[in-house]
Amino acid sequence: MRVFRMRSVTPVEMSPSVGAAKTETEYNMKSIRCLLMIITAMFIVVGGLMIVLGISVYSHFHSFSSFYESGMIRMTPSTLSVFIGLALLIISIFGFFGSLKLSTCMVNVYAVILMLVFIVKLVVVILAFTTTGYEIWRHINVPVHMYSDPEVQEEIDMLQSSFSCCGSYSYMDYLDVVFGPNQPTLQASMIIDGDQVSMTLPRTCCLTNDRNFCQRVSGIGCKDALVNAMVQNSTVIGVLGISVMFINLLGIIFALLLARSIRKLKSVRVLLAWRVRERVIVARQAEERQQTEANQVYIDPQSSSTA
Repeated sequence: MRVFRMRSVTPVEMSPSVGAAKTETEYNMKSIRCLLMIITAMFIVVGGLMIVLGISVYSHFHSFSSFYESGMIRMTPSTLSVFIGLALLIISIFGFFGSLKLSTCMVNVYAVILMLVFIVKLVVVILAFTTTGYEIWRHINVPVHMYSDPEVQEEIDMLQSSFSCCGSYSYMDYLDVVFGPNQPTLQASMIIDGDQVSMTLPRTCCLTNDRNFCQRVSGIGCKDALVNAMVQNSTVIGVLGISVMFINLLGIIFALLLARSIRKLKSVRVLLAWRVRERVIVARQAEERQQTEANQVYIDPQSSSTA
């Protein structure tokens, strides 16, 4: 009598379509993540430049804040530039960690904040290019009539020497000003209404002088000089803002694409795990059935011979 035990194992087969989809999704996600991290690094550089530029412009013109009317310098392109630069540095954290950790939530938050920053940048650019010189000009007051005050004198002298200007509107503003004995002044000869007039001017009004005589006087008033400088700096900030807006738009697009790729990759992983688990269960059931059949004993009767 011979006894046969039957046993076999059913192999678990993987679907090639699932593996190919997973590989393609991972490749796309890695490419988008690399581009997003490059753009985020650019945000850090540009944010730092905007902070430096905004602070330098603000500090330069803040020295003459006493000549501005109250409330004028609270909302300027330079202050908004500093605010946006700080915002870019902060939100870059979401971009880096979201890309490294493959966090859909952080990447989506990063995209939403970039949209908000994009809107603020649009406001800055509009403000920088639409602010006219006249709007700034009518909010500036250079109190030449108070030149006898030492504090006012110091600020006006700093303004006149920095921008090579004289007076509020022109050097004619000093025609009726009474100077103190200790104030640095020079004599100048001017032609007014066809008559040659000798007048006293602050030393900072003179571009060239010979001892106590002013040979060449600044022809532009300080209001116009200050306005021209502010308009030029606003234009620079506006051009920088347009460049940052373009990079910002790319960041929004790649952040949304990365979030979509992360969701797709997670879905593929879940689907792959589910199919593997399903096939393992089916294979175990088949193995158990085969084990049961293998434990059965089959008796092969042999023909017996009689003597």
